[in-house]
Amino acid sequence: MQALNAVAGLRSLKSIIATASSARVLDLHALASEELDDPDYAEQPMFIHPVLNRSIIIKHNLRSGEADRLPPGRFSATKVIFPFDLTDLNLGGQWLFVGQRNFVAALARHLDYTNMSMDRDVAVLRVLDRLPTLDPFLIRESLLRQNIEVGRCYYRFSESDRAEMLGFVAGEIEALVQLCFGKSKGNEERMQRLSQLLLSNHESTELEPLRETFRLEPAQFSEAMFSWKAFLYYRWRSRALSAALKSTMSSISAIRAGRHERDELAFVIRAKQLVQKTVTNSWREVGQRLKLYDDAFASLTGLGDPETFRTFLVHSSSLFIELGERIGRLEQVVGFWSDRFGDQRAAGSSPDDVLGGMRDLLQAMSLELAPRPTRPASDLGLLSAAG
Repeated sequence: MQALNAVAGLRSLKSIIATASSARVLDLHALASEELDDPDYAEQPMFIHPVLNRSIIIKHNLRSGEADRLPPGRFSATKVIFPFDLTDLNLGGQWLFVGQRNFVAALARHLDYTNMSMDRDVAVLRVLDRLPTLDPFLIRESLLRQNIEVGRCYYRFSESDRAEMLGFVAGEIEALVQLCFGKSKGNEERMQRLSQLLLSNHESTELEPLRETFRLEPAQFSEAMFSWKAFLYYRWRSRALSAALKSTMSSISAIRAGRHERDELAFVIRAKQLVQKTVTNSWREVGQRLKLYDDAFASLTGLGDPETFRTFLVHSSSLFIELGERIGRLEQVVGFWSDRFGDQRAAGSSPDDVLGGMRDLLQAMSLELAPRPTRPASDLGLLSAAG
């Protein structure tokens, strides 16, 4: 275990949590103090061990000296933090990386699993580690694919995300409110209230008219609202990602060729092309999946047809993993490039730094350059003679 101490110059756990995004931090510590009375919290826990079930789990971009603790080819890791004091996060805590050397042994040394099996907890941690982010929808669908059921209360937004999303969601559902009430003076308040209800961690009877409109049983309606919340969340994240991704691709494109040796130049050019093609294809796929949602929602607000939107929400959960993984992988690319080169454009970095950055990026994206084609000797001779 490594100590995460709150010393001058380092952000405390408390400040990390205060500004955390749902995609980066799974704050089980806060959940433990807020949801203890929820039956699902105890009956369907995220982790069996109570200490692990109130830990703080973070997707962490690896820094210099940390990568050697994990298998090669990674630029991010899943860090599990155990706070020293349950009432004062400023005191820091101890942590380990999921998948580090002797990971299971280290976990067993820190937590007493006497009279309980640690297999399920390790399985959940490994699922979280395979994911690019910790967004609640991606976690839920990934765990369900492993037949691991966890209470709904564990899948929620961070407070910072919720606050930022409220205005965005209000704008997204403006057409729905106008469809129901026309252009009324009270629509602003209605949009704000419906936004709060959609982003809430708890179900509300105020949504009963919507359930009746969709003609869904309570359990089906709950799942449909979860789906709707997911698509609003991914739509919101995609807008923030768009500008960051554009900046990252511009930085990669601006790498100057003349500063590299011939072989290095050939590698950098081909690596740039492969990264750009892969990112472009992934971004296009994100757009295609979000358009399915847009079209279904437009059938409700534009045509007054609730059936198409209802059917989409009921049967769209398979899109969560596809959307979450693609957006998460693209966010990893942005995070890696930003951490490696900071605010300095890659074009101004040394050839060695750029070369190392491109190699690490390819490895982290699980990309390989195809062997360069070679011409037969006879062809080379003909070309030489023609020249």
